[in-house]
Amino acid sequence: MLNPRRKKKGSAIRKLSARNKMIRRNRYISSTVITALFALCISACSTTKTVPENDRLYTGTNIKWEGKKPRRDYGTLIAEMSNRTRPKPNRKFAGMPIRLWLYNLGKEPKGKGLNYLLRRKWGEPPVLLSSAKPDYTATVLEQYLVDNGFFQAAVASEIKYQGKKKASITYTATPNTRYRIKSVTYETDSTELGKAIAAAQEGSSLRLRRPFRLDSVVAERNRVHEILKEQGYYYFTADHLLVEVDSTNKGMVDLYLKMKDETPLAARKQYRMKNITVYPNYSLDNDSLSRRGRPVQYQHIRIVDSTNKFRPSVLGRSVFLKPDSLYTLSAHNVTLRRLTDLGTFKFVKGQFRQVRGDSSKLNASFFLTPYPRRSLSAELRGTSKSNNFVGSEVRITSRNRNWLHAANLLEITLSGGMEWQVGGRQTANNTTLRGGNSYNLKAEAAVTIPRFWQPLFNFNVRTPYVPRTRISLSYELFSRSQLYNLNAYSFQFQYIWRQTQYLEHKWSPVAITYVLPTSTTPGYDSILKNDPSQRAAIEKQFILGGNYSITYNNQSENREHSFYLNGDLDYSGNLAGLVIPKKDSGRTLLGAPFAQYVRLTGDIRHYWKFTRRLTWVNRLYAGFGIPYGNSTTLPFVKQYFIGGSSSLRGFRARTLGPGSYKDTTSQFLANEAGDIRLEYNSELRARLTGIFNAALFLDAGNIWLKQDVPTKPGSKFKAKSFGNQIAVDAGVGLRIDASIIVVRLDLAFPLRKPWLPSDERWVIKDINFGDPDWRRENLILNIAIGYPF
Repeated sequence: MLNPRRKKKGSAIRKLSARNKMIRRNRYISSTVITALFALCISACSTTKTVPENDRLYTGTNIKWEGKKPRRDYGTLIAEMSNRTRPKPNRKFAGMPIRLWLYNLGKEPKGKGLNYLLRRKWGEPPVLLSSAKPDYTATVLEQYLVDNGFFQAAVASEIKYQGKKKASITYTATPNTRYRIKSVTYETDSTELGKAIAAAQEGSSLRLRRPFRLDSVVAERNRVHEILKEQGYYYFTADHLLVEVDSTNKGMVDLYLKMKDETPLAARKQYRMKNITVYPNYSLDNDSLSRRGRPVQYQHIRIVDSTNKFRPSVLGRSVFLKPDSLYTLSAHNVTLRRLTDLGTFKFVKGQFRQVRGDSSKLNASFFLTPYPRRSLSAELRGTSKSNNFVGSEVRITSRNRNWLHAANLLEITLSGGMEWQVGGRQTANNTTLRGGNSYNLKAEAAVTIPRFWQPLFNFNVRTPYVPRTRISLSYELFSRSQLYNLNAYSFQFQYIWRQTQYLEHKWSPVAITYVLPTSTTPGYDSILKNDPSQRAAIEKQFILGGNYSITYNNQSENREHSFYLNGDLDYSGNLAGLVIPKKDSGRTLLGAPFAQYVRLTGDIRHYWKFTRRLTWVNRLYAGFGIPYGNSTTLPFVKQYFIGGSSSLRGFRARTLGPGSYKDTTSQFLANEAGDIRLEYNSELRARLTGIFNAALFLDAGNIWLKQDVPTKPGSKFKAKSFGNQIAVDAGVGLRIDASIIVVRLDLAFPLRKPWLPSDERWVIKDINFGDPDWRRENLILNIAIGYPF
C-alpha cells in the first residue's frame, strides 16, 4: 500500500524538477538571444567603420576660456559660441551614437530593402573631420565676442587627434578687456525729425556701465524707429539710423546715435492719411477684376465690394486708420491684426502710397482674400481609458464663416459615439458587474460674433485682437445600456477677448444646463441600494449661473522658462435663490431643484527647457467648491474627478478617493467625485529621435468632500489629515509626435495608496515587476491623444 504522503511528496519533487528544467531552458534561450544581440552591437559599435582611409570621425568641439570669466553671462557666451561651431557631430541618445551604429550596420543600398532603411532612413553617416573649417569657425567665434564688447578678442583653433580614426577641435578664446558703455549721445538737428529723435532718448535701452552688445544697439535703433513711425514718419526705417562707437577710452565706449546723411527726403516727412479703401473680395488670380467697382463710403473707409459679400459695419470696426489723421504704426498694426483675427480672410495685405500732387498724404488700400464661405469636416476619434473602456466617436461639423454677411461663424455639429467595456472585475458579492457599454448622441448649434454683442448698445475696443461673443445651444443623450438614459440641455452666452498676446478672458454671464434622466433599469436600481452615491450621476437638476476664466500662456519653443496659468470662477443659483421662494422640498424651477454653489479652480504649469531635447514640466492644480442653499454637494457634472490618462496615471479614472475612502462594491461604475481637488504633476520630457519622445513622471493628489457622508468614511477634507491622504504614483511614457497628432502611451504604478492603514500607505517596498499578480493589480497603461498638460 502506497503512503499518500510519500506520493504527494514525490509529485511535488517531480513538479519542482520540471520547473527547474524550464527555468534552465529559458535561461539558455535568454543567454543565446543576449549573446546574439551583443555580437550585433559589437559589429555596429565601431563608430569609425565607414570612415574613409585618409579621414577621421569628427567627435565635436571644446571651447576654452583664457582669462577672467564674466560673472553674469559666462554660461550664455559659451553656449552661444558652441551653437556657432560647425559642423555638428553625430547625434547621440544617452551618450550613444545609435543612428551612426545603424548606418554602420548597413551596406550601400542597391534598391529598397533593409540596407536602404539603415543607410537612408534610420541611420546617419559619420561626420568627418574634413568637413570642418577650423580657421573660418574661429573667425566666426571671434566676431561674436567682438559683438559682445570684447573688442580685442582672439580665438585660436587646434585639432585634437584621438586614436587612429577620431578627432575633435578645441577653440581657445582669449577675450581680453570687455568694454562697457560710458555715455550715449543723440546727435540731432533742429528739424521736426531731429527733435523727435532727441525726445526718444528718454527711455533708452542702452544702460551706462553695462557691457557693450551689438544686439542692444540694434534693439535701440528699432525702438527709435518705432517711436518715429508712431509720429507719422511712414518711410523712415531703422537703417536710416547710425550708431558710432568710440572705443579710444580704456575699457569704455562712447556711443553716438544720429541720422545718416543720405536719408532720403521721403523718410524725413510726416504723413497724414487721406483715403482708406478696403477690397474684401480680392483674389490674386483676378487682380484687376477684384479692384473694379465704385467705392462705397462707410464712416471713415471706402469699400469696394460689388457682390455685397460683407456688411460694411464688419470692416468699419476693424480699420483704425482714419482720414486726415496722422499715420501711426499702432493703428496700422491693429488694423492688420484685426482683419486677420476675424478668421474670415485667408490673406490680408496692406498697401500705402503717396497721394499724387500732395507729397505729405498717404492713401491706404487693404486687400482681403476670403476663405470659402462654407465648409464641412468630419472627425473620427478613438479612445482607450485606464478603467477598461474603449470607444470611438464620429463628429461632423458644418461651418459658415460669413453667416448673415457679418463675418459671423455659424457651426452646426452632430456627433455620436460608442464606448464599451473590454474587461470585468468581481464585486464584493462575487458577481461580475457589466452593463458598462454606452453610446452618446449630441447636437450643437453655435454662432460666434466678432464683437461684443449687446442687445441695447455696442462698443468697439481698440485692441489688436477681435473680441467675440459666442452663443450656443446643445442637446446630448447619454445612454448606458442596462443602466440608465440621461438627457442634457445647455445654453451659453459667452464673451471672449484677448487682452494681450498671452492673456485671454472668457466670461459667460448666462450658462444654463438642465439634466433630465428618462429611465433607469431594475439592475441599476439594485446598484443604487448598495451604493446611493451613484444617484448623483443621474439627478434631475437645473444649473443656472455663469462662469469667468482667465488664462495666461507664454509658451514658446525659444523660451527657457514658460508658464501657463488658468483661473476659473463658476457659480450657480445666486439670483434664482433670491427670487424663487423656498419650500419644504427646497427651491425648485419647473418642478426641478436648481444647484447653488461657488467653485474656484486654479491650474499653474511651469515649463523649464534645459536643452532643445530636454524639458521639465511641473503642474499644480487646485479646486475648491462651496455648495450652499439648495445643494449639499456640487452638481455631479461640476464635481472634481481624479485619476486616468491626464491626472494621476497610476490610478484608474474616477476610482481614487475621496480622501481615504475606497469603494469596493461598484468599481465598474467608477464615479468617485469630490468638492475639493489638489493635484501635483512633475514630468521630465526628452526627445529621442525622429517622431519618438520619452518621459519620466511623478503624480500626487486626491479629492475630498466638503461635508461628512456617513457611507463614505474618511472622505471629508480636514486640514490636519489631508496630507496623509495624498496618493502618489510614478511611471514612464512614450510619445509618438507626428506633428498633426500626438499618440501617448504612459505606463504607471502607485507608490502610495491612501485607503490602506495609515502606516502602510507607502507601497514602494511591494513593487515587484516580475510578479504577474502585482503587475495585474498595479500596472496601468494609459493610451491617449495629446500631452497630459
